Amino acid sequence: MVTAVRIAVNNLAGVPSIVYGVFGLGFFCYGFGKYIDGGPQRGLGIEVWSPVTWTSSAIALLVLLAGAVIFSARSSSSRARGATAKTRWFARAASAAWLLAAVLFVLLVLKTPFFGGFYEARLEEGQPTFGTSGLLWASLTLALLTLPVVIVSTEEALAAVPSSMREGSYACGASKWQTIRRIVLPRALPGILTGAILAMARGAGEVAPLMLVGVMKLSQKLAVDSVFPYVHPERSFMHLGFNIYDVGFQSQNAEAGKAIVFTTTLLLVAIIATLNLFAIWLRGRLRRRFVDGAF
Repeated sequence: MVTAVRIAVNNLAGVPSIVYGVFGLGFFCYGFGKYIDGGPQRGLGIEVWSPVTWTSSAIALLVLLAGAVIFSARSSSSRARGATAKTRWFARAASAAWLLAAVLFVLLVLKTPFFGGFYEARLEEGQPTFGTSGLLWASLTLALLTLPVVIVSTEEALAAVPSSMREGSYACGASKWQTIRRIVLPRALPGILTGAILAMARGAGEVAPLMLVGVMKLSQKLAVDSVFPYVHPERSFMHLGFNIYDVGFQSQNAEAGKAIVFTTTLLLVAIIATLNLFAIWLRGRLRRRFVDGAF
């Protein structure tokens, strides 16, 4: 299972960014966003269950969750005494129960008759709140885009910690959590933070996915302003990369906009370079503090 997840994460790291944009547009904007606006029936056009059917399914979900917990506990206790056919049967039963519970939970969410959305009136007027591109969906799309890079860098940083240090910690009587907190994490922290900052730098230069899930040429209302709640996740926003594309390639007089294009490009490159330099500086500082220092 771990190997399959590792292969999937490594493959996701090489997926073109526009694919994440299409996924964000379909799943976040037209799926989850419309569900928030109008619920499953008016937002997504899904036929909901009757209250009796939904309640019965909710009870079945609780039974499945209880069974999954029991099977998992029995599998763990049996594995502690040695791997047997009974242990494997409990493990398979627990996996099946968890899978069925997950499927039933999704059906309960999609078929609920008790949720009609938070912005039903605006949706009927043809003005969706979250069922269109916005800051929230752009943020989640960029998070998905950079997550494989963060996972890979974190795994490499944790694997770089010598096993002899873990064994020495256990030999001194430290628990597993104490070993992780005092030995493993301080040594891996420079690599973890460096990977996170480099992923942020990659996300700062992405334009293609944001064109689908949040960026617009000119936003009349800013996504961040001085009006409570100060951050408006449902609003679209402007982006330096999209401004370069629009002025340089979509303008009727692209020659006159060369100065703006070059200036905006220089600013974007400076931001990305600053993030990369900060990652290098932070890694060196943390390495001197945690690795070569008192730890």
